[in-house]
Amino acid sequence: MPRVLFVSKPIAPPFHDGTKCLVRDVASQLRAVTPVVLTTPQALPLLPHGVSGRAVYGSGGGFSPALLDNARAALSLLTGPRDDLWHFVFAPNPRTGQVAKALRAVRRIPIVQTVASPPRRFADLGQLIFGDELVVQSHATADGLASAARAEGFALPPVSVIPPPVPQLEPVSAERIERARADLEIAPHERIILYPGDLEVSSGAEVTRSLVEPLRERMPEAAVVFAYRNKTPSAAGKAEHLKHVLQSQRVRITDRVRDMHALLAASSIVIFPVDDLWGKVDQPIVLLEALALGVPCVVLNQGPLRDVEGAAKLDTIEVRDWLETISSLVVPSAARADAIAAGRTAASSVYASGVVARAYEAIYLRLLERRRS
Repeated sequence: MPRVLFVSKPIAPPFHDGTKCLVRDVASQLRAVTPVVLTTPQALPLLPHGVSGRAVYGSGGGFSPALLDNARAALSLLTGPRDDLWHFVFAPNPRTGQVAKALRAVRRIPIVQTVASPPRRFADLGQLIFGDELVVQSHATADGLASAARAEGFALPPVSVIPPPVPQLEPVSAERIERARADLEIAPHERIILYPGDLEVSSGAEVTRSLVEPLRERMPEAAVVFAYRNKTPSAAGKAEHLKHVLQSQRVRITDRVRDMHALLAASSIVIFPVDDLWGKVDQPIVLLEALALGVPCVVLNQGPLRDVEGAAKLDTIEVRDWLETISSLVVPSAARADAIAAGRTAASSVYASGVVARAYEAIYLRLLERRRS
């Protein structure tokens, strides 16, 4: 079968990055091609069945691979086995674009390029776009890309919109849920309202902060959890400020969630009033995992989040509107049951790894056939 090499961050633990999860979950479900990923020596035996690895990275790495790791990956592409197709999965940037173009010119291997997370704005597309076919993860990004291409007179390759995948998740045990609550010192009777977003970039943290007091007034058993990651140097300072402002409220602000699936399963609802997804995949994996686990999600109906199937959507960040929607979905009701069903349906029919893998395979086979003809 044709061999497809995924060019991405190391496919190795920890899997807290949407890009790495996308490659792992798509590669594990491919049937018409042979998938190969870039990884570390330690992670080779951990790869999913049917997925081959090339140990070119030194470590699992953080959000941005070290320059030495990038150089080793490029050298592997230049001198390694001749694959039938390369699939680049990165946030577009000029350095990767330049390297990819040079490698393609030498090796003459067709390329599929997935825009893992879009830049703040598309500009100088000639430095960012290098694939023979392009994949984006939302219609908002596709529209932004098309608009920039028209403004620059840049001829885009064929563009497909394919959402990120979510593998089939095992049910979360009562013991894991109990441990997740204990980690945050949240009692079994308290209803967790979870915000799993950034603290420093978008509107998400501020809207959630504004919701804390009215939620507590309406639902004394509510426990609001901010689960964030330190993606910029200012995150820790923002967390300390939130803790100071909300110190008298029943909140938890943490960047140390040991078991996110357990926390999701323990939550009554996930809220995402985010107006800026910079640095994230268009449809954040944590939301899709929540839907798969049967947890209702509410998102801001703006930008890429418009595409999140199965989530409730609000057109505004007005606190009153969010309060009413959260209140209607947290307690047992027909609305909550419908929200849970919609999320599970989306997880199985839109975001399932096999469904997404088939969409990518169609592109691979089309591009390979075009090359042969």
